[in-house]
Amino acid sequence: MKIRGDVNIILMGDPGVAKSQLLKYVAGVAPRGVYTTGRGSSGVGLTAAVTRDANTGDLSLEGGALVLADMGVCCIDEFDKMEDSDRTAIHEVMEQQTVSIAKAGITATLNARAAVLAAANPLYGRYNRKKNLSENINL
Repeated sequence: MKIRGDVNIILMGDPGVAKSQLLKYVAGVAPRGVYTTGRGSSGVGLTAAVTRDANTGDLSLEGGALVLADMGVCCIDEFDKMEDSDRTAIHEVMEQQTVSIAKAGITATLNARAAVLAAANPLYGRYNRKKNLSENINL
């Protein structure tokens, strides 16, 4: 029985409690760490994209942040501000630790054995102690 060794963690807290600073520090200290923001990253930017070379016209496969963080940690800031479709793109990475892509005649499976460390704010900007956990998290 194979047991996955990577742990995926989400930090949920009020603004101004240094979640972003912690993520940047972890990405800098980790042997292979990648820092990205949820607002500025799409599902393709996190997983993989097919691009066309301007000179030759050939298609090539470029790995995203999770592929680049293989055997390391991928820190995703502002996780709550990501689109739902972009957030679902990383489910395969967190479950299977691979990225499967089938676009423009290219079919490939890339390794993405990375731990995901994400940071997000509560639903209404601040954590409301009068509401339960699921009402404060909008993911």
